Amino acid sequence: MKRRIALKHIGAGLSAGLILPAWLSSCKEDDPKPQINYKGTVAVIGAGAAGLYAADYLLSKGVKVLLFEASDRIGGRIRSLRPIEKPSPGLIVNSETPLSSDFPVELGADRILGSNASWSKFIDLNNIATVPLGGIEHDRYLIDGTVFNYAAIQNDPDFVAAKAFTDNLATYNGGNVSVADALNTAGINPSFNPVVNGWIGKQYGTQNDRLSAFGLADGLNLNQRDDVQLLLSKNPMNDALRVSFASAVEKVQYNTVITNIDYTGDKVILSGTKSGEAFTVEVDKVIVTVPLSVLKDGDINFTPALPAQKNQALTRMDMDPTIRVVLDFRKNFWQDNEADPELRFLYGGTEAAEYFNSGLGRSDVMKTLSATITGAKAEALSALGMDMVPVLLSDLDQFFPDQATTNIRKDMGGNAIVVIQDWGKEPYIKGGVAYLKPGATNADRENLAASIGDKVFFAGEATDTQGEFGTINGALQSAERAALEVIAAITA
Repeated sequence: MKRRIALKHIGAGLSAGLILPAWLSSCKEDDPKPQINYKGTVAVIGAGAAGLYAADYLLSKGVKVLLFEASDRIGGRIRSLRPIEKPSPGLIVNSETPLSSDFPVELGADRILGSNASWSKFIDLNNIATVPLGGIEHDRYLIDGTVFNYAAIQNDPDFVAAKAFTDNLATYNGGNVSVADALNTAGINPSFNPVVNGWIGKQYGTQNDRLSAFGLADGLNLNQRDDVQLLLSKNPMNDALRVSFASAVEKVQYNTVITNIDYTGDKVILSGTKSGEAFTVEVDKVIVTVPLSVLKDGDINFTPALPAQKNQALTRMDMDPTIRVVLDFRKNFWQDNEADPELRFLYGGTEAAEYFNSGLGRSDVMKTLSATITGAKAEALSALGMDMVPVLLSDLDQFFPDQATTNIRKDMGGNAIVVIQDWGKEPYIKGGVAYLKPGATNADRENLAASIGDKVFFAGEATDTQGEFGTINGALQSAERAALEVIAAITA
């Protein structure tokens, strides 16, 4: 049975043993059976989407799993804003007055990409309600100081060319240069560069002059999901993650920071700190799902050192700061006197690559906009802390003259009601998503994903090799791959 098909049948309750899942009972003779006779222990480092799924998968086979999370919460770069949300180094909640939103507010991954992709299948199997995001006809663009809606610009030759370049990224066959250089070679009007940066650079956690056009194409041509985008209508992403991998969530050991992995002998020795105290554990195999930035910064020391190909892959990849800012307003000024009230995205701003009307289809109120800032802009704004808010409001005023600055909602103390999630300041995450730099190819992701000696395995969106890098889908696909590699090593 193919892995992609198997994902269709995996749902909540799998690892709890409530039923025999169809994907286990219908596999060919050479596929792993529901239970594995294995007396060893597998450690999983990181309780984001990849770590939770890898752990859940192994638990469903009867494998003993230890699941370690450095922070005090699950989800990694999936983070939903809730009243019980604990403060962290990268989270600024500027007022005790809650946001006016009556829908889930996401500080990290906020969309379901593809109705036929991995994450969507878990959502469907758990009967979690979704709403479609809507189409490009509801977007607006700031170009050379003028704001256009889609209807006004859709036939502009420069817009058509920029959109065609974006839509056909998977077929790019030019040099291994940056997306910015590829745009220039293709003759795309530079006035559209900020818009295209929102379409491409932001999506992959960076900006177009840092991102490999060839590396993108090399992976994207393998992607098989459709273009449907969905939002969870009532449930936060974190809750969807919890119900999908409930048994793994129960296994999480929080505040456990692994700083050393010694795989010299027959066993793997993990050491670090647990709640501030020295900690060591011996396991048989380990799946490492930490973000790329943690590996690049050497926060985990490997003994022996990582193979040369893996280190080379790390040098050819990067992970920039990313900031999500949720701005609350006194009124929904972007719908006032507009022929099209269903605003979706704003592109072309000076500061934020994208502004998102995140209540679309989920609320009648919709008084919040979510800004996503990546690359050099995120680096600059991160240093400002709360002082980034007037900068973003001024940026929005370019789309809606004086409306954002005038209408930002404030509490009784005069504090702007704003939430900032600065992912670069989260010590165990340190950024948005991994991307390939110019000169890199999909082979670098494959090298990063490769296991070491059937003892150390790697998962996480950075290691996805099927064009889903930077997404929850990619994290889940990599988790399944790593779990199957562990099972193959166990049963060999």
